[in-house]
Amino acid sequence: MALVVCALVLMACAQPPLPPAPTEYWFTQKFDHFDGSDTRTWSQRYLVYSDYYDGKGPIFFCPGGESDVRGGYDHNGFMFELGQKLGAFLLFPEHRFYGKSLPFGPVDSYKPENIPKLTIEQAMADYVAIIASAKTQWNIPPTTPLVAYGGSYPGDLTAYMRVAYPDIVHAGFASSAPLRYHAGEVPGGGFFQVVTDTFSIPSATCPDLVRQAFSLIFQESQTPQGLLDVSTRLNLCTPLQSPSDLRMLALWVENAYANIGMENYPYPFGGSPKYPMFVSCNLLQSLYPTDPLLALAQSVGVAYNTSGTDLPCFNISAEYYPCADITGCGGGVGDPEAMSWDYQSCTQVVSNVDTNNVTDMFPAHPYNFREVTDYCLKTWGTSPDPYQIPSKYNYTSATRLILSNGKYDPWYPGGVLPEVCPSGEDMFCFLIDQAAHHLDLRGTDPVNDPPAVTAARVTEKAIITKWVQTIQEELTLKYSLLQ
Repeated sequence: MALVVCALVLMACAQPPLPPAPTEYWFTQKFDHFDGSDTRTWSQRYLVYSDYYDGKGPIFFCPGGESDVRGGYDHNGFMFELGQKLGAFLLFPEHRFYGKSLPFGPVDSYKPENIPKLTIEQAMADYVAIIASAKTQWNIPPTTPLVAYGGSYPGDLTAYMRVAYPDIVHAGFASSAPLRYHAGEVPGGGFFQVVTDTFSIPSATCPDLVRQAFSLIFQESQTPQGLLDVSTRLNLCTPLQSPSDLRMLALWVENAYANIGMENYPYPFGGSPKYPMFVSCNLLQSLYPTDPLLALAQSVGVAYNTSGTDLPCFNISAEYYPCADITGCGGGVGDPEAMSWDYQSCTQVVSNVDTNNVTDMFPAHPYNFREVTDYCLKTWGTSPDPYQIPSKYNYTSATRLILSNGKYDPWYPGGVLPEVCPSGEDMFCFLIDQAAHHLDLRGTDPVNDPPAVTAARVTEKAIITKWVQTIQEELTLKYSLLQ
């Protein structure tokens, strides 16, 4: 059966307008900032929007994350709204080993002699070099405040840069940054518990239907014919070959619900409908009496069938990359961005997320650091170190930092919540009702935005506006004394 239901749902809505188009630039970057004997360089992409800049406003800077930089540019409407008001210069550098910024192309970048340079330290040093170059190229005064903005991993980088380079990054707004997950400070079950809780909002029965569908899959997959029947009913392009394939199937399903949980926005986004988690639950519930496995397939199709056309079948290997991050590494097998995130998950960006089938709706698979380490050693020859970055760039020592999270976002249990907010100068922590992954960083939608998100943005803009004024006064005094 073609995946008609999802396609019809997705085509029904239009997306909000995107920010004005950027200008693309390229910067000749050092490959290794810390080893003077390595003189190799590469071309790093960055985007600029300077139409708001009046020669007096701040720099608004977004560190690139684990994908093409244009995604971060298009979905940081908050920066544009406040940037227009304050006359800001907007700067978006792309992260090394992502998007078009692959130092030596999609093959050679991943060779053993090159991939070890994919580190947070190198990425931050890249950004510092691009900031310095942009200040020179656009004649930006040294008294100009720089505010970093980031959601998710770029939110992590925002917090880390505020600690590592406080004289360059003067303030930061980190939305949905799971800093406490990376440090292993919270139990791993919270992520998929939030996925499950959000999925239950339209109907409390939806999580149980997912559990029942998995039970049926396990029961019927004990024979070759059973595996074929399950594959057919799930509309898989390639049939499951053995019961061992069921782990990959579970991860594929979990990844779908993780993505639509993070993107449970109040308007259409990236081919997904408004509140896709609720659409997914409704599809599951309405189709379940016909065939539980067909219903599950249509439900996860909200994540995987976003083109607006009918998919003939689901290609698991093209839609899910099995990796060290249980929540997913992006595209399918062989996708460079998925490979890059897998490497980072096997070194510095570690999250102890797991499933238990009690507080969540997925087959139980407890987090096992030894299992992850074995995978990383086999795949990359590395061992993950969950404590290196959190201890080196401890956000609790930062100042002038906003740390926000949303209650629909599965990452929020690992965020810095109000009850554990550091007591440092100008540290603000918010937990926002009805907000998915870094929704407050996205552009204003006066029709669809939940009231709590609207209120949070008002507060966040007021804080940053005050910071910009204060920082500019401090820098003006500093440079006047140096003359």
